[in-house]
Amino acid sequence: MFIKDQVYENVYLVFIDASGHSNVVRSNPRDISSQAFDLLYEKIATRLRKVAGRNKCGTAVVWSWLGDGGLIAVHDESERNALSTAVGFAQNVLKTDLPALRLEFEGEGIEGEVHLRISIHKGTIKYTDEGQQGFIHSQDINWGAHLEKATPPDSISVSKDVYDIMRAAKKKEFVRAGQFEGREICIYAPGTAEALIRRSWMAAQGFDGMEPVQGYLERLSQGDKAALIRTAEHTVIDFGTTLTTCANYLFSTERPVPYRDAVLDLLDRGGRFVCYMLKPDSPGSRQLAELRKENSEEKLKNTIVQFGEFRQNNGGTAESFQVYQYEYNSNMAAMFIDPESEDAVCLYSPYLSGMPDGDRALDRADMPHYLLSRKRHRMYEYVWKYVSEYMAAAERVL
Repeated sequence: MFIKDQVYENVYLVFIDASGHSNVVRSNPRDISSQAFDLLYEKIATRLRKVAGRNKCGTAVVWSWLGDGGLIAVHDESERNALSTAVGFAQNVLKTDLPALRLEFEGEGIEGEVHLRISIHKGTIKYTDEGQQGFIHSQDINWGAHLEKATPPDSISVSKDVYDIMRAAKKKEFVRAGQFEGREICIYAPGTAEALIRRSWMAAQGFDGMEPVQGYLERLSQGDKAALIRTAEHTVIDFGTTLTTCANYLFSTERPVPYRDAVLDLLDRGGRFVCYMLKPDSPGSRQLAELRKENSEEKLKNTIVQFGEFRQNNGGTAESFQVYQYEYNSNMAAMFIDPESEDAVCLYSPYLSGMPDGDRALDRADMPHYLLSRKRHRMYEYVWKYVSEYMAAAERVL
């Protein structure tokens, strides 16, 4: 067992999480879902005792457990023993105990699927006291916990520190997947082809050395956009084609109205809200009508009417609400917050030119949206330069 205030090297940290927890909770009464994860804990605890006993490992204990997962610490005077116990335990849980648990769920009438994510890392730990493991401060514990959350379901991810000292035969069971927070990661996923393991990791974590951005699979909600607008110190630029969404938010009959309130708050504080949209009866509007198979001219005219009413309804407050029109289809939308400042951000979405579905075009506004920081992403300057060319040729109408 661990002794208070003693420093232990090469402690193997095994993180386990049931990634189907919320699904099981939603699909069952509370007592049944509690029973489900009691079964999980029993499987984990029993397997840990068996593997540690078989390997005659000095210490293998559950340090914390929160119902659907937790942290297990493994240590022995022989690091080889600790390594074999930690990895063997995790593999047995995934190969044997998880399938058995699913059968028990079925037999007990427990609805929902359960999947496990497991990560293994090792580090030096200064032990506090029994029941106080949650107060142990360790970069290795923090990093291992982060890795567990990034691990694909029904897989085990191990750090390079762990992988490098495995026996050659054991290494063959793991696949070098990529990088995570500066460290190489290897993954074990029984019954899954190596190429698919790597592909799944790329899909979730991207490519090594590439600059990541925040991406969203659909347009942000009115509330999310309002929250972004409220971060502006002096300027918001809403650049789009018809700006129908912006106009509708300003005249929403729902309560609360977070977008309109955020715009008015910015104007009250002396800021500017500047809209850029296509000009009706322009080359761009005609192209847009053809691509979208819709009456874009009517949308553009309605937007201008609504913007004019918004200015009129809000008197002097809306003097800094400005609208410009440009001639050619930009095929994208973007919102810039304080675009000239060092802390500027941009939320933008490129549109597809046309997505025909019979005699109509599918909605392009639900293309992915990306949040860029001027400080962090070179892409910000590319988007800003692109939009600036349209703004420079635009004519103010309100």
